[in-house]
Amino acid sequence: MVAVLLAGGLLIADVRHAPGEVAADAVAVRAKHPWGRFRPGSWKKISLITETFDADGKTITTSIAHTRTTLSGVSDDGVTLKVEATVDVAGKQLPSEPRLMTQGWHAEAPERETTVTDLGEDSVTVAGAEVACRIEQAESATPSGRIVTKTWYSDRVSPYVLRRESTTYNRETGDIVSQTQVEVVKLSRAIRLMRRHRQAAELRVVHTHAGGITRTKLWSSLDVPGGVVAHESEEFDASGRLARRSKLQLVGYAGEFLPTPLR
Repeated sequence: MVAVLLAGGLLIADVRHAPGEVAADAVAVRAKHPWGRFRPGSWKKISLITETFDADGKTITTSIAHTRTTLSGVSDDGVTLKVEATVDVAGKQLPSEPRLMTQGWHAEAPERETTVTDLGEDSVTVAGAEVACRIEQAESATPSGRIVTKTWYSDRVSPYVLRRESTTYNRETGDIVSQTQVEVVKLSRAIRLMRRHRQAAELRVVHTHAGGITRTKLWSSLDVPGGVVAHESEEFDASGRLARRSKLQLVGYAGEFLPTPLR
């Protein structure tokens, strides 16, 4: 799961702003965050089917992961999530210990000093329409290098985060280790979920690294805690061979919006 998308970065940070830099409006960012806009206790449950293939394209294994994520808390710095997961492999259920994960508003890690800079106004094109945005850049150091993330926010057009580019650099050489690009390709389209049609934004996610590339088509709804309601993903190795395919679907959720952003 892009859980890139969406995947990674589920850690709270101590965000510090360098002299002369302009911090984003934390209240506004929180109100547009897929978890920050909900009350604690809100939850979602998803199923993720993953197939792994051999060199001849034959299926080696198929696993089904069932994950329930609950919003445990919301603070000025981010959100705390409780994640409970069970994986079915070869007819056996393999439960994992529940774990707490914290996520800052800019996907920062708590042990890293992160600077957030307002880069000014720009626009993105979604389905042929130009949408005015502002760009934020978040930069943090890691033990092996640094991560630079640019995010294009719209104040008025849902799902608000219309584009995101994240690049990881090697500390010693400065070379790019990996890149992730997320962009909204349709602001709203009907998809069938939980026996009914729902409107969701469609996004394209591309993650590249030395070992290959992962391409994901993802659907997100601000009415659902955590946003993501479905995805279809394919992972290719460095030779271009399909190594893994996954499909995620929402199977249940409950959530109550905060009437106003926390202060």
